[in-house]
Amino acid sequence: MKTTKWILLFGILALVFWIGACSPQPQATVQETKETITTYPFGNPDPVPVLTRTDDLWDRVARIYPYSFIDEFNPEAEEREWTVVRLENPYIAVTVLPEVGGKVWGASEKSTGQEFIYTNKVLKFREIALRGPWTSGGIEFNFGILGHAPSGAHPVDYMLRSNPDGSVSCVVGSLDLPSRTRWNVTIHVPPDKAYFETRSFWYNPSSFHQSYYAWMNASVRVSDDLQYVFPGNSWIGHQYSEPLRPWPRNAEGRDLSWYRNNDFGSYKSYFTVGEYTNFFGGYWHDTKFGFGHWARYDDVPGQKIWIWGLSRQGMIWEKLLTDADGQYSEPQAGRMFNQSDRAFFPPRSGDRWRELWFPYKDIGPMVAATPQVALSLARGVEQITLGICPLEVLEDDLIVTQGATELHRERLSLRPLETVIRSLSAGDQEEWLQVHIGSQLVYTDDPSAVRLQRPIRFREYAVDSIEGLFLNAERLMQDRNYVQALPLYLELLESEPIHGQALCRVAELYSRRGEYGRALSHAERALDNTMYDPDANFAYGVIALRLGRLVDAKETFGWAARSLQYRSAAYSQLAEIHLLEKDYASALEYGQRAEQYDTHNVAALQVQAIALRRLGRRTEAEGRLDRILSFDPLNHTARFELYRLAPSEARQDEFRHMVRTEYARETYLEMALYYLKLGLEEEAEALLRMAEPYPVATYWRAYILREEFPEQSGEHLARAGLASALGVFPFREETIPVLEWALGQDPESWKARYYLALLLWSKGRMGEAQTLLVACGEPEFAPLYHARAFFYREKDPERARIEYTAATRYDPDGWRNWYRLLEFCNRSGFPQAAYQNAHRAAAQFPESIPIQVEYVRALLERREFREAVQVLDGLTVLPSEGATGIHGLYVRAAVQLGLEEIRSGNLRRGIEALENSMKYPELLGTGRPYDPDQRMQQYLQALCYTQLEELDKAKTLFDAIRAFSDKQGSPSGPHAYFGGLVFRRKGEAVKARDWLEQAESPPSDILETLRLLER
Repeated sequence: MKTTKWILLFGILALVFWIGACSPQPQATVQETKETITTYPFGNPDPVPVLTRTDDLWDRVARIYPYSFIDEFNPEAEEREWTVVRLENPYIAVTVLPEVGGKVWGASEKSTGQEFIYTNKVLKFREIALRGPWTSGGIEFNFGILGHAPSGAHPVDYMLRSNPDGSVSCVVGSLDLPSRTRWNVTIHVPPDKAYFETRSFWYNPSSFHQSYYAWMNASVRVSDDLQYVFPGNSWIGHQYSEPLRPWPRNAEGRDLSWYRNNDFGSYKSYFTVGEYTNFFGGYWHDTKFGFGHWARYDDVPGQKIWIWGLSRQGMIWEKLLTDADGQYSEPQAGRMFNQSDRAFFPPRSGDRWRELWFPYKDIGPMVAATPQVALSLARGVEQITLGICPLEVLEDDLIVTQGATELHRERLSLRPLETVIRSLSAGDQEEWLQVHIGSQLVYTDDPSAVRLQRPIRFREYAVDSIEGLFLNAERLMQDRNYVQALPLYLELLESEPIHGQALCRVAELYSRRGEYGRALSHAERALDNTMYDPDANFAYGVIALRLGRLVDAKETFGWAARSLQYRSAAYSQLAEIHLLEKDYASALEYGQRAEQYDTHNVAALQVQAIALRRLGRRTEAEGRLDRILSFDPLNHTARFELYRLAPSEARQDEFRHMVRTEYARETYLEMALYYLKLGLEEEAEALLRMAEPYPVATYWRAYILREEFPEQSGEHLARAGLASALGVFPFREETIPVLEWALGQDPESWKARYYLALLLWSKGRMGEAQTLLVACGEPEFAPLYHARAFFYREKDPERARIEYTAATRYDPDGWRNWYRLLEFCNRSGFPQAAYQNAHRAAAQFPESIPIQVEYVRALLERREFREAVQVLDGLTVLPSEGATGIHGLYVRAAVQLGLEEIRSGNLRRGIEALENSMKYPELLGTGRPYDPDQRMQQYLQALCYTQLEELDKAKTLFDAIRAFSDKQGSPSGPHAYFGGLVFRRKGEAVKARDWLEQAESPPSDILETLRLLER
């Protein structure tokens, strides 16, 4: 009987175990679909190189060359099909748009349906990014230089993965053309956790220091109940001249962490600093739901809140960027404290870091978070409220202590997002609390536990010292502003000729320009000063290699490798030289050395794989390639090498299928030049064929064949000369000798001359570029004339006007040609030409807002104010971020019309026109800010009312000017002069004198009208 019971019990237990084992385990899924999304598209790229743009957004547009700029945006929607990747597990759903910069489109928590990453369900592209088009929502990935990335609205490379552990991933990435660095982000969804990860890998394969800038810009919906949870005790904006300010409560007592309390001033950028923590996020109190971000502080110390202004100035962007999904805010995470900060990305180095994005709910604003759990804690006089929201299965002990007293202990057994809230009796208010959840989370509410004592100082550097000059030059170079950095370094060297770091920087800058002789002389001076300096040896090695002096290159790279700073980079360079020399065993050895000191040195692994392939050791080569693809899964060279190991049409198709970026031709060309550097012309030739009919690739093919196959070389040269020049922007310094050779072969080729001019221009070699452009002659190619006109704008305006006019002659149907002509004439003193051309162009291009705006400028110059107002009243403007120029024209036109009416004795019409000038017509793309300075219009109106004997209205306006001026506290702002006039009217003579002396005097026509009204 007992035996039967034991058998029965055993059977029951076995059944329970079997049921548990067979019950469904959490799973993650990934799916790629084509979906129709309402889209407000952008138009064709500007065929004129961005180098010509003088209206740079944040002064950085020219530094994104060779990307094209896009300035056509459609106010009307269309239904368009897009690739959408959906990743899910039982707790969260994440969507990705590989054709829109690879951005995370949005993410939601499944039990509530709430979004913890905002999804904008329409793609409403507007001119916000450095390159133009940008659309809100999700998380965008920015690598390289300040501003929204050039790839942010365009297709990137991508791939999907279902991983052995049940997780799924979507990897997105691209080649950043100006820096020639490569980035990828793996968007990873585990099967059993309530978060997703972004795993970033960014690699600098070049021999130069590149600008280091990396920020993730997320989006969340906003409402009055949103409270930001951003650790820190101070904040700073973008400008270095600003001091640190208190956070979260400002000097006026506002708690800025609440979205609703930011209803003052303009747009907000809060970079919060001062505490050593690994998380930030926010919480919507009404819906008891929050969002969070976690990363190691060492990896991602930067945290920023971006808020569109809560006045109409910012809130108009809700309708400009979405249809029905509401206004949003951007919590952003970065590798530096501030987006004005950049560093050097060392040669041949890679960076990897991991970030988590998660929802949490019910517990109130979190005070701490780890990858396992989010914690909230509210401490009252009599009660402590503790909230726990696990992000994965949590089996651990919760222990709460206060000083030496244990307040609470329990065993937690929770599923992801299964929240618990505990209320505890408050103990001694003088004692700090400590919360332990096993080894998963340790927290204390003692603020000194995370407070930083180190100085955090954002500053500009004076240039009245050697170090000040050097630091300013460094900042410019880190900002990719090589043209301005070089003169500062050279100025420094005039005072301190043996400044080793400056000599090395100058050597590198001249190398970037393709001026290897100058580069070499500075590197020699650095070595002459300190023979063993690693910077000098590395710089010399790079230049010697470019000049074909392989012995010198090997010797100096060997010395550079003595320093850990350059060891991996120098060894990988040595490996490539040995591969070039066909010493495959040495190439393999040095590649292994390089990998030993940096396991993510892609170049080191690539050269090993190639050397092993050449040695016939296929299995080992495949092992190296698999290692690359394990952390750099979008590495096209690795995939091309797999094809070369076992050539087949299928493998070639697989390789080509993975090159999906907008600039696929540049990917092929970049790879081809890599193989050429290694002396592998067969591989390079195959890749160059893939890049055609791109003329730069065809010139390279001609150059490679010039000696061994001159006839074929000539055929390629002819074909390159016949190919269209539209959208061709050469930028690699290696291409300079190719184009110089092509021009020597065919001196009549204006295209080779034009391409070489652009390339030299992009390197800062302005004089040579201008000479080449002038020698291009008169081909029927409008972008050439715009490029040439750029050099004449300041020194020979009449010649510039002729060049702009020629562009309209050769391409009369291109609106940009007319716009550039009008813009130049309006700003350079050709009013008659501006009006005549604007009158014609405005009729020919009635939908072109830029042309209509230039027509308004021309009308204002002719004092045709009523006509200017009428044109403006008929416009619907899609603005760029921060743009206020069109509204300024509207104000000017309305004010001038008012002055004209007043001088004619029509005071009431004058008052009406001045009233209109104080409006912010949102169809002109600018909403009304908080408290705009309108003292000038108010003062003129008040004088008109005085003339009309409507003294109460006049007094109200004078009082408003007085109140605004008192609030300002000093004679600042564009119309401070009128504050001084009001103080004088109020009998405050001393204050009035001070204000009138310090304030900027109004224009003569305003002063004339004032005298007329005050008679």
